[in-house]
Amino acid sequence: MRHRRRDGVRRAGGGLGAGDGRRGRGWQLAAIACLSAVMLAAGTAAAFAMVTGWPDRGTAGDRSLTGQHRTTGAAPGNSSSGSRSASAGYATRTGKPSRSSRATGRPSGNHPDSPSPLSSTPPQSSPQPSPTSQPSPGGGGGPGGGGGGPAGKLVPASGAYLGAYVEPTSYTSDAEVAAVRRFEQQVGGKLNLIHAYHPWGQNFPSPADRTFVDAGKVLLLTWGGTPDTEKVVAGDYDSLITARAKAVAALHRPIMMEFRHEMDRPNLQWAIHGPKNYIAAWDHIRALFTKAGASNVSWVWCPTGYGFQVGRAQAFYPGNSEVDWVCADVYTVLPHQSLAQAAAPFMKFAAGTGKPVIIGEFAQNDPPSSWPGFLLAAGKFVEEHPQIKGIAYFDANGTDSNGKPFKYWLTGHPQAIASFARLVATPYFQPTVP
Repeated sequence: MRHRRRDGVRRAGGGLGAGDGRRGRGWQLAAIACLSAVMLAAGTAAAFAMVTGWPDRGTAGDRSLTGQHRTTGAAPGNSSSGSRSASAGYATRTGKPSRSSRATGRPSGNHPDSPSPLSSTPPQSSPQPSPTSQPSPGGGGGPGGGGGGPAGKLVPASGAYLGAYVEPTSYTSDAEVAAVRRFEQQVGGKLNLIHAYHPWGQNFPSPADRTFVDAGKVLLLTWGGTPDTEKVVAGDYDSLITARAKAVAALHRPIMMEFRHEMDRPNLQWAIHGPKNYIAAWDHIRALFTKAGASNVSWVWCPTGYGFQVGRAQAFYPGNSEVDWVCADVYTVLPHQSLAQAAAPFMKFAAGTGKPVIIGEFAQNDPPSSWPGFLLAAGKFVEEHPQIKGIAYFDANGTDSNGKPFKYWLTGHPQAIASFARLVATPYFQPTVP
């Protein structure tokens, strides 16, 4: 946990004298009343930032940490020895959730810097800067993703990829492959897109990654964790980055890759150091991958969907010359909200880039009874927006680092599974995979 503690209210003049007790108590009551009003108006996390001048970076929306392991065809059971650390800071430190959401960093059902899903008031949007096509020199893909090299071939000519992150029973390659196979059996068809996550210091591609690629699936590989962007730019991680680049090049097949997804989250800024440093780190990593011959990578830039709603994500965009796909991890924050509604600010931004779009993670925070309709509407939304070329469901349960549960497993919800199966069987979601 990385909290920066400050007193919520500053005292003037070093404190109050004994004779000022009544005036002091009145001042304190007034301060408490003002703070309460701020919290009610802006939400607890936003109020914390307003009072202290520092976002609560210790917990944020990391999904993960203490939930139960999936069991085949059954309700979740207790955590096993295969689970990751239950420490609330684990996902923030490693970029991989301890047990359920390896994806780390996804906004939780109650994202700490977003309104409660039960709130009836949508977040207020800040002015949104327009994407720029030339924020940094050099780089790769033009519009359409990756230019004419191997990476560019991942953009389907028509239709869109449909896939998922599927939570395994343990974080071994065998368990990860088995989880995807069970999911495919449930929905009665093959996924053509698999989302996989790796923390900063872990070797990849893993055997599971290779299995998915060899099976002809599109691999969306997220390189998470909390690398310090200033150290990245200074070259401190060059040997590690180069080793990963050479390993990815050795796949000899195109993949999609995210560097530090959801970089706009306030609780990551102690390592991200703001948009300028993130963009510099992105450019540095891309340059090293290019130098190592990893031309098979399509670079996917993926903030939070909520970040576009409040206007903070846009500033982290490295620019069209450095990005092949634009992405957002989109979760609903209002009751009965559709994916189309939650993703609208992101889609407005994406339209200005001309880049292919992928929804890297998505799920709904309403009760499971609403999931069937939500999933079918999500499929219709993708079909109505041909710029969207891929979408991945987040199939996991767990507890976020604020102790709030999230439940997105489709297992045990046959109507939701039936809706996802309808999407899998839809020709639009069966594009040719290179």
